[in-house]
Amino acid sequence: MLKILVVHGYVQSAATVAHNTRKLRDALDGVAILHYVDGPVMPNSSFMSSSQPWWLLSQSLEFDASRNDGRWDTVVEWWSHELSAHQYDGIIGLSQGSAMAALLVSMINHPERVPHFKPTKKQDFKFGIFCSGFVSHKSPHAEIYGIPDIPTLHTVDNNDMVVDAARTIELQEMCSNSVLLRHNEGHSIPVGGNFPTQFRQFILESTK
Repeated sequence: MLKILVVHGYVQSAATVAHNTRKLRDALDGVAILHYVDGPVMPNSSFMSSSQPWWLLSQSLEFDASRNDGRWDTVVEWWSHELSAHQYDGIIGLSQGSAMAALLVSMINHPERVPHFKPTKKQDFKFGIFCSGFVSHKSPHAEIYGIPDIPTLHTVDNNDMVVDAARTIELQEMCSNSVLLRHNEGHSIPVGGNFPTQFRQFILESTK
């Protein structure tokens, strides 16, 4: 059974993404287990109480150094612990979670680019699914990218009101073995119609 890491977005949680992807879990029954994670807790913060963002964003969806105050270092350490406790076959991200997922596979591919990122288990991600993703252009993220040549599936809605479609396509074009899937379900992991079946087929093809 495959084990797939699922990374939530900016104002989401493991629970909200799990609730919204029940159809995908059903489609992957017998194929994979989805492991939903919550980012590290935001201590002493006025940020939305139930949210645990991977880093704080500016209005342009860029890393906001003036607000993060060590947040990225905390996240790097958190991922070191998570990837020392679990091994995964693939990764799914939504929104900022897709941006984090692209950075994470790059970090695994080039750990020397990220001080203090020291997971003890070997990770062998065979695919990535990036929904409403985007590239994080500012330092320290800009220097990390080096996405491995694994199959990636990118979903985009041209009318996404949170992440402009062009930014999602920019991330897709950064991946050398990518497929773009368009939908009209807004800012989400699309689960209507035959999208769960398409995800299943992509995962099976990527891991055969």
